[in-house]
Amino acid sequence: MNYFTMFFQLFLGIAMYDVWWFRYRRPGIFRGGDTTTMEEEFRFYGLPDGFRKVVRVLKLSAGTLVLVGLFHPLPAFIGAFMLCFLMAGAVCMHMKVKDPLYKAIPSVSFLLMSVWVAGRMWTVHLYGG
Repeated sequence: MNYFTMFFQLFLGIAMYDVWWFRYRRPGIFRGGDTTTMEEEFRFYGLPDGFRKVVRVLKLSAGTLVLVGLFHPLPAFIGAFMLCFLMAGAVCMHMKVKDPLYKAIPSVSFLLMSVWVAGRMWTVHLYGG
């Protein structure tokens, strides 16, 4: 496995826990609009509370799979594939509310890293290399 892929896996896994566990109720410059918590941000996007809870479970699960994938390619592929869709949705939400471009930087970065990891892990899983 190459070092870029391993770095992206570590970064993605840690970032999911950082954002969805440790910073969940803390303000940040990348939150949508002028919101300060994840609950406010999802309301700002017009999304129901239950959806936020599902997204939280999915992102933490995906982050865990990507980290487990440091030892086996299939969990990394599954987690990164999940993150591709979740991060694409996050980018769309920033676009929907016409946030300044800088607010989408984490979502776009995580999306690109997820695409890289999913592609690399799919290749490793299928072809062993």
